[in-house]
Amino acid sequence: MLIIVESPTKAKKIQSILKVKTISTVGHFKDLPDSEIGVDLKSYQPTFVYHEKKANLPKELRAAAKGETVMLAGDPDREGYAISCHIHEEVRAVAKECLRMEIYEVTEKGLKESLAKAVPFESTNAGLYNAFLGRRIGDRLVGYILSPITSRSLRGRYSVGRVQSPAVRLVVDREREIRSFVSSPYWMLDIQLDKDGTQFLARHIKGKFEQIADAQAIIDVIRAETHALAIKVEKKEVKQSPKPPFTTVDLQAAAAVRLKYAPEQTMKLAQALFDHGVITYHRTDSVRMDAAFIAEIRDFLEKTVGAEYLPPKPNQHKSKNSQADAHEGIRPTHMHSLAEISAVIKKEGLTQEHARLYELIFKRAVASQMAPARFDSTTMLFDVAGERFKASGRVLIFDGFLKVYAELDEEKEKRGDDERLQLLPPVESGELVPKLGEILDEKKTKPPGRFTLGSLVKELERLGIGRPSTYAAITKNITERGYVREEKGKVVPLPPGEALIDYLRGQHGWVIDYELTSKMESFLDLVVNNKETWQRFCRGVHNKMGFAVPAARGTGGGPSENQLKYANDLAVRNGLALPEEVLKSGRELSQWIENVVGRKNAKDKP
Repeated sequence: MLIIVESPTKAKKIQSILKVKTISTVGHFKDLPDSEIGVDLKSYQPTFVYHEKKANLPKELRAAAKGETVMLAGDPDREGYAISCHIHEEVRAVAKECLRMEIYEVTEKGLKESLAKAVPFESTNAGLYNAFLGRRIGDRLVGYILSPITSRSLRGRYSVGRVQSPAVRLVVDREREIRSFVSSPYWMLDIQLDKDGTQFLARHIKGKFEQIADAQAIIDVIRAETHALAIKVEKKEVKQSPKPPFTTVDLQAAAAVRLKYAPEQTMKLAQALFDHGVITYHRTDSVRMDAAFIAEIRDFLEKTVGAEYLPPKPNQHKSKNSQADAHEGIRPTHMHSLAEISAVIKKEGLTQEHARLYELIFKRAVASQMAPARFDSTTMLFDVAGERFKASGRVLIFDGFLKVYAELDEEKEKRGDDERLQLLPPVESGELVPKLGEILDEKKTKPPGRFTLGSLVKELERLGIGRPSTYAAITKNITERGYVREEKGKVVPLPPGEALIDYLRGQHGWVIDYELTSKMESFLDLVVNNKETWQRFCRGVHNKMGFAVPAARGTGGGPSENQLKYANDLAVRNGLALPEEVLKSGRELSQWIENVVGRKNAKDKP
């Protein structure tokens, strides 16, 4: 038997567990060519070429697979399935048989289960490969047709992406919303009360006063009153339930807030944790957990923190996407104590960064099966000269899941100003409570906050743009291409990003339309389920560009980024305009630069 996976680390781990020869492709080994579009613009058939550094890999795969039962074990998603398809094309003629093996955890139990469920490759869902083709070719059409047009129009080097450009638009539009925001004042009116030495505040039930005169009129009415009458006191127990195990997006968002990891870094660390058999597969939008693992968590909790921290029945968490539950949420593969996390990571030769991410995953998964936290919640309504004021308070009476996984303020829903929580003294309905005075607090409306890389990913998910396997690449691309950058943990647009969005909004608005981009993702889901074809997807994308063909790149290809920058600087220094026609190719721009420099040198000679 031969097992073929993507990651060398995973291959080594699987071979050590199963004692079966396992080799890796180190990701994709063939793709569309770099030098040309590589797509037939009538049929949309792609021409895949071998990566230059992996030209010998197909021969090595065939040699290893000869006469063997081959387990094609690329990751259990579209990209992993596509890699397995490409391997299948290479080895099917020489292998004894080819089976599809989906690995969700690199442990003895997980691998044996995956082997037992392996099926003949020919009987697997080809819709996964077709969706990969639709995405890859559709993105190539957009990149190869719109990027050169945009670069020429903006006189620079610009990249347009079917998914990355809407992400840039989110950041640009949010920044402009902040810039155009005009802050306005408002006022909040509290009364200060004192019950047996415990002072607390009650807020006027109107909440915000937009005119100070309205609040002042109420103060004038109540100022002479020395007591507030409690007309209603409501006490109830409030429960706060734990969150489910992490999905990919939730992990990226939480790691950005708690650990200051960018989504790309989080996914790189999670990939290593998965390859080393420490966590389950990390590209998922499911929150389901294996029943056997839930039983392990419950047994662990009963022994370590006590039965009162266990709900009577396991907590059931529902995934947003009903099809997601074929996968699991992200969880540890083995139960152990928190104190053992460091040893688990050290044994695998991983770093402190891996340990911090693993601890986050571990705590969230364990907490998801714990009892709710319980609070005593009290609301009091007071009357002062006919005006109503409300005081709210909450006291933790049982920590429940918070013992393991405490929520951060950034992850809680923002409470309104009228929902301030404080410690309240015992007050009975009908009681008169001494009033010490009034507090009129001026506040200002605030603009919306900038995105963090984590909240940007959450917003993309909310809009249905991209998928768990693509979010990290999106944030990486728009940062590396100079469209946005992180400042003090927040994402801000850069001038090229703003220029790009302004141009696209005017000339190619469809490519940054959130709803259309989301519909494209839904269309690809239909392709996965064999209800649509990848060719129709590509034709639809091409149609949006008027079935345009890529602009001629000119001899030697388009200008490089450095060449464009140098030419622009040269033009500015010499008071020249860069002619439109020289931007079509690197050679023509190079000739223009030589002519300008030559003229300048001749002019400078004595």
